[in-house]
Amino acid sequence: MSVVALACCRRLAVLLPFWAALSLTGCAHIMPTTPELSMAPAPGSDAVDPRKPVMIEARGTGSRLLQVEVLDQTGKRLAGKLQDRRYVLSAPLDFGMQYRVLVRAENMLGVQRVRQEMQFTTVAMPRLEGGSRRVLDPGNAVTLRFDRPVGRITAIGEPSIEAQPDEERRAVRIVVPHPPEDRPFALTLKWETAEGVPLPPLVLELERTAAPPLRAQLDLQGRSRVGVAHPLSIAFSDTLADREAATRHIQIRTADGAPVTGRWHWAGERRLRFMPQPHWPSSTGIEVTAEPGTLRTTHGGTLEAATLGSFTTGPDRRIAVYLDSQRAVALEDGQVVRSFKVSTGKPATPTVTGSFYIYARYPLKTMKSDAKPGEPGHYVVENVPYAQYFHKDYALHGAWWHNGFGRPASHGCVNLATRTRNRRWPNAPEDAGWLYEWASLGVPVTVYAKTP
Repeated sequence: MSVVALACCRRLAVLLPFWAALSLTGCAHIMPTTPELSMAPAPGSDAVDPRKPVMIEARGTGSRLLQVEVLDQTGKRLAGKLQDRRYVLSAPLDFGMQYRVLVRAENMLGVQRVRQEMQFTTVAMPRLEGGSRRVLDPGNAVTLRFDRPVGRITAIGEPSIEAQPDEERRAVRIVVPHPPEDRPFALTLKWETAEGVPLPPLVLELERTAAPPLRAQLDLQGRSRVGVAHPLSIAFSDTLADREAATRHIQIRTADGAPVTGRWHWAGERRLRFMPQPHWPSSTGIEVTAEPGTLRTTHGGTLEAATLGSFTTGPDRRIAVYLDSQRAVALEDGQVVRSFKVSTGKPATPTVTGSFYIYARYPLKTMKSDAKPGEPGHYVVENVPYAQYFHKDYALHGAWWHNGFGRPASHGCVNLATRTRNRRWPNAPEDAGWLYEWASLGVPVTVYAKTP
């Protein structure tokens, strides 16, 4: 007997008892099924998480896997574990890699066999452009750019960061609020793909640029004859790191070292104001200094010099306006220097009462109301002489368009007699001009409803 015939006989000898058993149990009608293959991830998937294992299973009664090969796009075979009906390839896989899966399976009788090829692709790792060594900008930040969108970015350990991605998430500004000073440092980032797949930690080597120095500009710097009520304003070139503590490190003293008391408040992100209480000492030099190294910007810059600036106050001059008597007086060191008839606001447009100071002065000024043309109260007056504003749009100024001083006649301002541009009353006293020359910025103005 030939070798082939002998093999066939042996095969039949094995199968005959099996079929006989099926016949005896009434199952002679059951036929072998074709093996069905399943794979996770699903065939054809892209952006597959490389952390998850690959699993292949043969389904169908008595089906089993004969062989499974997994090859990457370079042709390298990966070793997995095959156990009868299931094959498992443990993670991790490579990022951005396409894999081919070749599978052979058969049913329980070995009569029907299948061969199938499947493929999948793992998610690609975003590529950082420009390398990992970076220099922080003056805002303690660095912008990272990637070749594809990225997901969430956080810091591992210290220092902490603030991640600010752009709309496409391909550029992320990394802010390091408190970087180590005067030395390079490593920053380890925990990040993920746009699909939420965690990526290996990203390590950056960072160093700081030299922060620009802090500059402080006094609005009264170098001025003389400053009125005793004028507030001091300090404008900083950058935002201070500790704005609330800044006032504790700034000293305001007279030239002989006496401290000046007052009230501080922030008038903006970078502007600090000081209001002397009750007023500046008159005819005195004022110096403003800061403790070295105490004022620091959010970028690490400090003042180059401890002295912020200086100015000189003028005599103790003040202006009082009495609405009941329609008079104003100029006082120096508490003594009346000159008295004027004035015209204050009419009943429909009264003059404000209270304590103020001259904050702006103009030899000539065009004055106009907020009302639009045609609306009640609209006016535009050009060439108003000697305007000295003391509260919002309220001012002391000359009025050449009327001669009724001593009674209310204005829209709220304090009118004084003037010869400037005065054609109807050329011999009027030059009260407005005298007061303009006598006063200065910061001179207190107090408006009383009644004469004390």
